[in-house]
Amino acid sequence: MLRATMRAMNTDCLLLLNAGDQEPARAALTRAAARVEEYERAFSRFRPDSDLSQLNDSPAGRVEVPRELAALLSRALQYAKITGRVFNPLMLRELEALGYDRTFEEVSIRPSTSHLAPARRTRRSPVRVDAARGVVTRQPGTRIDLGGVAKGAAADAALAELAPYPGALADLGGDIRTQGQPDDADGWVVGIEDPVSVSGPSIGYLRLHDGAVATSSVRKRQWTHDGNTVHHIIDPRTGRPSATGVVQCTAITDTAEHADVAAKVGLILGAGSLREVDGIGRALGLRGMAWVMVDGRTSCTAGWKAHAPDF
Repeated sequence: MLRATMRAMNTDCLLLLNAGDQEPARAALTRAAARVEEYERAFSRFRPDSDLSQLNDSPAGRVEVPRELAALLSRALQYAKITGRVFNPLMLRELEALGYDRTFEEVSIRPSTSHLAPARRTRRSPVRVDAARGVVTRQPGTRIDLGGVAKGAAADAALAELAPYPGALADLGGDIRTQGQPDDADGWVVGIEDPVSVSGPSIGYLRLHDGAVATSSVRKRQWTHDGNTVHHIIDPRTGRPSATGVVQCTAITDTAEHADVAAKVGLILGAGSLREVDGIGRALGLRGMAWVMVDGRTSCTAGWKAHAPDF
């Protein structure tokens, strides 16, 4: 089993490849790692030289952008439409108003006192994308955050470089895409982190062959703002951190990009909205979803049990 580790997109990344230690396989791992780094350079909101930062910082209403950015933003806006804007890439001003205006490591070291006023939320999206021409048109002051979709997309892109081999896994901080199987088991086994004790044992395991899994948690990025504990999962319906009693949601789907979106939507809607989640899930290739509540209780969809019967 070949492996590569790296730090990118503000998280620890792991690439595994079921292949012999030969130059073509090592080259595939190198290309996969390079794809992750490309996504960070293009879509990070913390890098002033990224394509996304240059779009956000441009005073123009109509901006030409690289086609990769136009394509990902176009898909993110489509997910907003599919989910009734429960998933929304236009919540960056709300995050910045809460103090998440720099990397999380910096926020956690120095408590936030930001008083930036959130932009007024409108029913109509203030962003239009011509993906074919690479042109974004948006209202002045609109700020875009692709953090809810770029990491999953990067995992999919990395996995594509490894697809010709018997098995591969791309894990970008819990956004995981798999195909085939490892060299020592029938499927990839993924542990579900305990949101109460992140250093403790997993609270369950699931098995994947060709698919993806992502987890969204309010416990991973918490900080103090004006004396209050807040987190980074913004409910676009309120403009405030999600508060449904769910602390963690894990989604199994067909791609890591879809899993990234589905997990956030499932967390925001809450475990009591199974019908609504399942309706959205059809468009996102949802295979199963599980929730952890603030009191430690768990619940899941029927499809989840096919992958994690002991959860």
